[in-house]
Amino acid sequence: MAQRYERCAAFACAVHKDSYPGKDSMEIAFEDLCSRFDKQLKRIHHIENNPQRGIIILDKSSYETSLQKMAKEFRELGTRWGDLNNLVDVPLFVDSKASRLVQLAAHVAYAVFRRYNAGDTTYLDTILHRFDAEDRVLHGLKFSS
Repeated sequence: MAQRYERCAAFACAVHKDSYPGKDSMEIAFEDLCSRFDKQLKRIHHIENNPQRGIIILDKSSYETSLQKMAKEFRELGTRWGDLNNLVDVPLFVDSKASRLVQLAAHVAYAVFRRYNAGDTTYLDTILHRFDAEDRVLHGLKFSS
């Protein structure tokens, strides 16, 4: 059963808020995550000649309008790291109470939060191998400071 989900990869970005005065940490993390996800899809296409497209699904929040606008701009203008060519649409927002997948993402976020906020790696250690990586280079987890 574990091999059935071998292609599943996690992505997370922890932002040190004090390092970005006057900027929205949610927007910083979102841009980073969009770029990392797109790069993973590019690698799959390049390595396996398998053109994949992806969609980002998020928990409903007050950021819905601003993140959808950002995603549209990223698709048209790119991010600070380059063009996004593999995201099919703006993010989809769903209520986490109705989606186990979004609940799982919340657990991943909590594990990352505990690591960077409290120095507790207990939860992250159990899922670290699920973050996007290639040739022992971890691409799916970023700490922005």
